[in-house]
Amino acid sequence: MIEWIMVLIGRLPKPIRRGLGAIAGRLLVWLPNQSKRVTTANLRRAYPSLSECKLRAITRASLIELGHKFFTLLATWQTPAPDVQKWVTSSEGDATFHEAVRQGPTLILLPHLGNWELFGLWLSQTRPYTAMFRPMRLPAMSDIVRLARERGGNRLVPATPTGVKSILRDLKTGSTAIILPDQTPKQGMGEFLPFFGLETLTATLPFRLAQATRARVFVAGAVRDTQGYHVFFEELVAPTQSQTEWLTAMNAVIEAWVRRFPDQYQWEYNRFHQAPDGTHRVI
Repeated sequence: MIEWIMVLIGRLPKPIRRGLGAIAGRLLVWLPNQSKRVTTANLRRAYPSLSECKLRAITRASLIELGHKFFTLLATWQTPAPDVQKWVTSSEGDATFHEAVRQGPTLILLPHLGNWELFGLWLSQTRPYTAMFRPMRLPAMSDIVRLARERGGNRLVPATPTGVKSILRDLKTGSTAIILPDQTPKQGMGEFLPFFGLETLTATLPFRLAQATRARVFVAGAVRDTQGYHVFFEELVAPTQSQTEWLTAMNAVIEAWVRRFPDQYQWEYNRFHQAPDGTHRVI
């Protein structure tokens, strides 16, 4: 039943999806809910100098975007790949990325900004990739997402040490891999580094993969604009081989892109929850 509903919603005409997304977003704004609570707390921490009026405006825009994003992601999974790829109307940095592809392995850091599902499908037109996949609680939903992400010859590996080894092997053969740089890592797999002025637990995996494979690294994504979606690639050129400085540079690039499109970032994710002293920041 759940699978049938997801397929049905994903295949609705765009005007109906937009209408449903607008309703869902406004319900998130008006009603008490976890997404609203976490988004409000995260934005207040990330933008401490903004007035309450401006913070409420960004929070509202973010929650409305979240409502739209649910229906857009379903459509991304259900729409034929050639049609989805046409949603991208502009791009930047892709010439540099494809030049890097010709030279050797490439590692893409894909933060939770904009439509990350669209980015992966758009990329697979010219460059299949390897990425980690964590099964969802609902098996039917996991099957839909897996099939959607594997279009274009992409390869999904488990989000486990075995999966990391698979990505390492693929990068060492000159392939492309995508990982998420802004998820809170498990204990012992991260370092507290600045992100929006807060000491934030940051995964060390991107640095370790880059160092082990000598891959060229790009922060990338697909953000919505007035015409459709804009795909971007920004090469990460870290100042030294120090893990701390490399990851600090990575966070700075991600932060700069989020500041350009603050309403399209996944603020409802509890990114700032853990504090360096071992306590949890209050939400």
